[in-house]
Amino acid sequence: MLLILLGKTCSDKTTIVNELKKRGFRSIVVYTTRPICNGECQDTTYHFITEEEFLTKVQDGFFLEYKTYKTIDGTWCYGTAEDDLLNIKENTVVILTPDGYREYLNKYPGQVHKSVYLYANNSTIRKRLMDRGDKKEEAERRIRRDNKDFKGTAHLADKIIYNNDQTHLEDVVNKIIAYMEEQ
Repeated sequence: MLLILLGKTCSDKTTIVNELKKRGFRSIVVYTTRPICNGECQDTTYHFITEEEFLTKVQDGFFLEYKTYKTIDGTWCYGTAEDDLLNIKENTVVILTPDGYREYLNKYPGQVHKSVYLYANNSTIRKRLMDRGDKKEEAERRIRRDNKDFKGTAHLADKIIYNNDQTHLEDVVNKIIAYMEEQ
């Protein structure tokens, strides 16, 4: 079954995907034009491609969904290949934006999946952004953008799981796995 994770910046989506992979899940690797960061691996963390390659894929209809972000460090694009969403194996996880999830629902209304909104409040997000070294201006821009982009997501997702500062990662992962095992 496909698990779709939705969550604002610093809701620990990537960390949770990595934990799920340790427990047998597969993940869909998303494409991006942003620079590779320390500790990331090509074709494992993301498919890192040039902006020109990304735009060609957009024109070719390669992505089911994609999004462009204007950051203080440049413009970065992210996209999910449509074939990857259609050719899933059991226990596959993907991170989508709310708009990407809506696109998925509109295009494939009968596709079996479960969706989880990883909710982190603004104070938790702000702290995590600062702890990882983001610039204050960029952190505030991301929070403002996410508050707009994620409006109504609590009603869109099948389940909400809270992941604020006091929450233990293992508890969040266990809740997701328990939800996936529900009939």
